[in-house]
Amino acid sequence: MNITKSFLITAAAVIGLSYVPGLWAQEHRDDDRDRAADQRRDDEHARVEYHFRQEDGVRLREHYRHIERVDVSHRVALVAGGRLPGDWHRLMRPVPAVVIRELAPPPPGYVFGYIDGYCVVYDPRTGMIADVIDLSSLPR
Repeated sequence: MNITKSFLITAAAVIGLSYVPGLWAQEHRDDDRDRAADQRRDDEHARVEYHFRQEDGVRLREHYRHIERVDVSHRVALVAGGRLPGDWHRLMRPVPAVVIRELAPPPPGYVFGYIDGYCVVYDPRTGMIADVIDLSSLPR
């Protein structure tokens, strides 16, 4: 009787452990699928085209008169094709409708925003930046 119990416990353990590699492999396949989906999404956003025009910078600079107070030495550098910094939700301000009316429309799903002296066209779901203009570097 004792041998039977011991055999059953051992058999159950072996069967249980045989599932672990399969579960581990499935988890990695899911991770690979997630990474591939993220890459496709990033590639899709990388193809989004938008470019501020020269006159856009002048108009935006007129609206944001406090640009001189932006601490350009302690801000994150934003670039087209990059992502907004982790705390962007807290820092982002909408561009007023009166200004947006004078800009070329953003790509579908993208919006205009102002953050740390930059005006950006970005996807609010992903934080991907289509284009950015540094208002603090424009002539006064």
